[in-house]
Formats: sequence, structure tokens, C-alpha cells
Amino acid sequence: KTAVKAGVIKMNIDTDTQWAYWDGLRAFEKEKHDFLQGQIGNPTGGDKPNKKFYDPRVWTRKAEEAMRERVGVSMEKLGSKETYTASTEPGSPQLGEKKLDIVQTAAFVAAGAVVGSVITLLAKKK
Repeated sequence: KTAVKAGVIKMNIDTDTQWAYWDGLRAFEKEKHDFLQGQIGNPTGGDKPNKKFYDPRVWTRKAEEAMRERVGVSMEKLGSKETYTASTEPGSPQLGEKKLDIVQTAAFVAAGAVVGSVITLLAKKK
């Protein structure tokens, strides 16, 4: 926070967000390991389906949730956490009415750029 107040507006969180994404996926796999060994059959029954466990939307969501938590840590360190009220209306702007000062705005944009870069890199790895 001292650095931000002094005008430092860059924080490299790329490695941390990448690890957080992976760690969320890793934790999901560890918790659901026995449900991820085949399409059918798990500890609850030999004929029970496992689709709700191996569906990419499920484990991707867990990875995204872990990354979101890590970005929140960076936002707190940069002093931008809870500087606006998030909208609950679908399709509405998420920045609310509060004006951010230049340091907060730059920190917010930098964090967004890093997250965007991570998502782009993950997409390219496929």
C-alpha cells in the first residue's frame, strides 16, 4: 500500500494467478479423484455416471474461483478492494457510480490486463 501511495501502479501477479488457477483445478481433482476415473462408476455405485464431475464447466469454474480469490488478494494489497459497489443487475456496468482516483484506476486496469493475459495464454495452450 505504501508503494501504491507513492505512485507505483504495477504489480506482477501473473505467476500468482496462474498458480491459483492450477491450484483450484488440482484441489478439485484431488477431492473428486475417484469420480474422475471413468464415465460410469464411482464410490457411490458401479453404474453411477460421473458427467457432473468431468464436465469442463465444473472444474474450470473451480479454477476460476481460485483465481478470483487470488486477484482479490492483489486488489486488497493495491488498495482497490471494495472501492465500488458491484451491480447485481445482469448486463449492467460493474464499476458503479464511485469515481476511482488515478492510482486505483491504473491498478484496476493493470490487474484486468494481467487476468486477460492469463486467459489468453491458457486459451493458446489448448
